[in-house]
Amino acid sequence: MIRLNTDIYRALRQGAAAIVPSRQRSHAVRLAFAAAELKAGRRVWSTPDVLTFEAWLAREVEEHAAGGAAVPRTLSNAEDWLMWRQCAAEATRDWDLVNRGALAEALRKANSLAADFRIDLQDLPIPPGTEPALLYQVQRAVRERCRALGAVSLAGAADALPTTGVHGDRLRVEGFLKVPPRLAAIAGLTATATASDDKLKRPKGVIAADDLTELELIAHWCRKQIERSSEARLLVVLPGSPGARERLATLIQQAADPGGWLDRHAANALVTIEGGSPLARNSAISHALSTLKWLGGEAGDFEAVSEWLRSAYWQVPDAGARARLDLWLRERPRMQFDLPGLAAELRAGATGISTTLSAASLQIATHICEALAILGKGAASPREWSQRFRSALGVFGWPGERVRSSDEQQTLMRFHELLDEFGQLAASVGSMSREAAIQWFVELAARTPFRAADEDPIVTVTPMFADPIVKYDAIWVAGLHSEGLPEPVQPDPFLPLAAQLAAGIPAASAAGRLQEARSLIRAWRAATDELVLSAPARSEDLELLPSPLLAPWLPRARSKSPAPTDDALWTVIRRRSGLLEAVDDRVGVEWDSQRALPGGTRSLDLQNACPFRAYAELRLGSEKLDAPEPGVAATLRGELLHGALQRFWTQVCDSRALQALDDPSELIERCVREAARDVWGSAQDSRAIVRERRRVARLICSLCELERQRAPFTVTATERRATLPLAGTKIDLRIDRVDQLGAGGLAVLDYKSGQRPTADWYGERPSHPQLLAYMAAVGEDVVAMATVNVTAKEVRFDGIASSAQLLPKVKGVVAPEDGEGDAWASRRREWLERIERLAAGFVAGHAAVDPKQGACDYCHVRTVCRIGERADTEVELIEEALDD
Repeated sequence: MIRLNTDIYRALRQGAAAIVPSRQRSHAVRLAFAAAELKAGRRVWSTPDVLTFEAWLAREVEEHAAGGAAVPRTLSNAEDWLMWRQCAAEATRDWDLVNRGALAEALRKANSLAADFRIDLQDLPIPPGTEPALLYQVQRAVRERCRALGAVSLAGAADALPTTGVHGDRLRVEGFLKVPPRLAAIAGLTATATASDDKLKRPKGVIAADDLTELELIAHWCRKQIERSSEARLLVVLPGSPGARERLATLIQQAADPGGWLDRHAANALVTIEGGSPLARNSAISHALSTLKWLGGEAGDFEAVSEWLRSAYWQVPDAGARARLDLWLRERPRMQFDLPGLAAELRAGATGISTTLSAASLQIATHICEALAILGKGAASPREWSQRFRSALGVFGWPGERVRSSDEQQTLMRFHELLDEFGQLAASVGSMSREAAIQWFVELAARTPFRAADEDPIVTVTPMFADPIVKYDAIWVAGLHSEGLPEPVQPDPFLPLAAQLAAGIPAASAAGRLQEARSLIRAWRAATDELVLSAPARSEDLELLPSPLLAPWLPRARSKSPAPTDDALWTVIRRRSGLLEAVDDRVGVEWDSQRALPGGTRSLDLQNACPFRAYAELRLGSEKLDAPEPGVAATLRGELLHGALQRFWTQVCDSRALQALDDPSELIERCVREAARDVWGSAQDSRAIVRERRRVARLICSLCELERQRAPFTVTATERRATLPLAGTKIDLRIDRVDQLGAGGLAVLDYKSGQRPTADWYGERPSHPQLLAYMAAVGEDVVAMATVNVTAKEVRFDGIASSAQLLPKVKGVVAPEDGEGDAWASRRREWLERIERLAAGFVAGHAAVDPKQGACDYCHVRTVCRIGERADTEVELIEEALDD
């Protein structure tokens, strides 16, 4: 249970206000206060007055003005942001910048830092053309706009407040490692003595094998703490990326409550992450913002519009009708849509589709037109735009009728509050265009952090290196390598360095960072009786050293972690009993051996790449949806190439006839034109297809030049159909080409118009199982097999042969290490065994998630197999280290 220091608790009960560094710490103090009141037997109490410095200043200014003091109107947070954004954009209008919004936010942050530490740029010599000069220019522009509006920023209004001791015992400042001078002056603070470290508990130091193992150790430690006491309240400090904290939260949930980790409500009750994320990243809010942007005239690519159409944040038409409309749109040639264009497409196509789809398409088109009419054009005030945004979204039934959780409801409430805040900009901005209103509102949502209010979680994960203020049962601080603690020196680039050093800003100097780090460790030690400080020894391929500040508490000898093994996943699972049921989900339903394998050699290709993908795609029908793409689709390019080459070799037949052609280009162009007629019919004369015909003709000409360099050959078959018995069933094949070589034997060739994979003929999972199947179907006369890669990048043969130079630059086979006799015959037996094994696995329903290297790069079923959640390292056990 989190606890408050007795002095703080007593002061809050007596009505004092407390200023803390962040909203997260204020929430923790209120939870600790509530726990203390419950422990005292009270059921009703006054909410403690705990605020951030900015919130406290805003309240003090309001009370000061209510008391009769002459205080100008204070800008709202949104008004202040927009003013800095506009002034920064005006000051840098001649600059070629990637992100003006980020620059404005950095300038605003520097201005706030200068105000906190009493740095006045007017009193400093600032060279022109420097970052401080830009800050000073924008500061002046903001002040002039405020003066014209008769308003001041919060910092300006705070200057009118009485200072130095006025608040007395009514105000406490807690949790600041270094109290800014402005806050110290307002609160009337004086330096206080620091408690001796000798009275604090000794922390435990841990070195993890790597950063992933460190997360596993923390999850294991949390489970032990919860098993020891169900009332425990734990704090985990994990700096770094938000993704690492999300992963840690999942690991803790799996370790401590494996039976309920998929229950979102149970997860929130167990573990929460402090800080929040931009409101615009929430899926419902992102859907609303996309709607507004597209209504405003922006165009979205097809995939974004498709996702918008299929989302759950609609009321009518129903999801099934919208999904069928999405499939219909995928057959259209459009690559981008804006909503007016989408409405026109839906109206035009409504007559050529079923009655149900026609009604749905007309309904959506009507909604779009109604929303466009509501949004309107021209200039309007921010308040009017706010009302129009809300009404336009209402036309689409946003956010839908689905039952919403408490978190989702809070998020929607915050969005509507943001609309109100945007409307309040009318006090400082007269009017703006539709495009500007949408742009400013989207930016405002992107910079507004939000996280739904949590209950009293058992584990709190925070990214912040900060004083916890309240006492936890146990605290773990991770990521304390030498580059993480003390934190790197980061002076603000918009404030003169000398001024920052003189003001004592901790981030501006190594000495300040060191003092800050020591204060942090002291604060963590004071906040718990059980503190663990850890550092990873490695992050990916980077070796790390622990922070020197951890030296007094690290074990003298660092034990080495065991090397990863194939049982790494089960090592994790054994320590999380109940996480998985004892069900072998690696085996599906057997294939009916009376039927040929589906997809021809694709069944072997997919089974070789990943058995799960083969099962999902060919057995469960989890195929990738087609989508419009520029130019000619890759599948159609392949059809054109195969059709043209089949016609060409049907007429040319052999190398002698090829050599006799002085210029084969005319024949090639005719073959390409005839193949295009088979693929596209009368549409073959469109501009894109004409370009593709010229491209294929050039590639075939390059291939003919390469074929002229070959030893004598005869093309005996093109697009040859065959059936190969495998694993008690059969597989239907279509072999692109079979050549009779002048030196004797046959060569099996397969045309490839896409990216060429790295060839692997001798591994357990060869790169071209389809060629092995072709070789088996043609028979023992095959002495060479190769892919013929025909792309703009290269035209080449890539394969294997019984001896070198049977095909251009194709190497001869390498005999097995223990092989005797004919190397080609030995390898042939191996290859046949491998395709037999692949076919047998498919027939048996073998569907393990076992991807070959690179197989996941473009796989469309990754979200189903969840390959990213598999453990990839052995877990280092730490009971001995933590129990010493």
